[in-house]
Amino acid sequence: MGHIGTIIEKCRQTIGMSRKELAEDICSEKYIYLIEKGERTPSVSLLNLIGERMGVYLFGFYAYIDCEDPVGVKEKMKLFHMCRINLDFEVLNNATEQAENIPDFRSKPWCFEIVLNKIYNMVFEEKRYAEALLQLETLIKEVESYEVSDIFLVNAYTLTTTCALVTMDVDIARDAAIRAYEIIQGNHDIELYDQLLTKVTVNLMGAHYSSNEMDDVIERGKELIRIKQSRDSYGKIHFIYMFMALAHYVKNQWDEAVICLKKAVYFLMADNKPEDVSFIALDGRFRAMLDDLSPYSEIIDYFRKEYRV
Repeated sequence: MGHIGTIIEKCRQTIGMSRKELAEDICSEKYIYLIEKGERTPSVSLLNLIGERMGVYLFGFYAYIDCEDPVGVKEKMKLFHMCRINLDFEVLNNATEQAENIPDFRSKPWCFEIVLNKIYNMVFEEKRYAEALLQLETLIKEVESYEVSDIFLVNAYTLTTTCALVTMDVDIARDAAIRAYEIIQGNHDIELYDQLLTKVTVNLMGAHYSSNEMDDVIERGKELIRIKQSRDSYGKIHFIYMFMALAHYVKNQWDEAVICLKKAVYFLMADNKPEDVSFIALDGRFRAMLDDLSPYSEIIDYFRKEYRV
């Protein structure tokens, strides 16, 4: 069993701070030594003071406390999370190759993160959706016996939804999207909550859309937009407006569809996202919507030419 002292020692050495410097006006140098050797357990208030002195949030390391290299694993996991959210697979693949040489990532539960990264590559780079869906099903069953993070489960379920939407396994997509949504709703303190909430909700909107539950698409979209506006956070908002536009279009509410589509287009013209548009364009109704709504707005027609859809 690891202890917080090893992490304190590693962080202290990384920034070149002596035990005397760390202990000054906080506790004795000897007490820092005893904490680092696992012979004393610091109180919450003392841990806060030590962390503030080093500029490190020590409570964030408890999930990695049993790792041989907790600091290294935490840094790699942070990189994994950001690459998955931003769909940056060049960096993700390089980071995965590096992680495979770290002993902690060869053992459970951390080896599951390597497997998940490879499935991400299989989905978004190799387009092997059906094979990835089977591997995700196996992976999710296997991790049930281990303490994996909520972030891992959210990523696994949202990736399942993405694959199932492409393979037209609508029930699988919907069930996985709802499971991810339940996890994120029950844990507002989860790391990267805002980004994951957007990712999960967009996937759920996609599942509702594929199930022809257009009212649910619109309501989920409105709810997420309210949240994002209250937090001044607009990442992936083009997806939200695009799905809402599709839902209104299918319901023959063309005026509302034009409004939502124009908002999606404005965001997409400001921030080029060809991968996102190509994913949405897999749905035949998307192109039909563009055909029907282009005459209502020059910006929509300009968008079609820029993105070649």
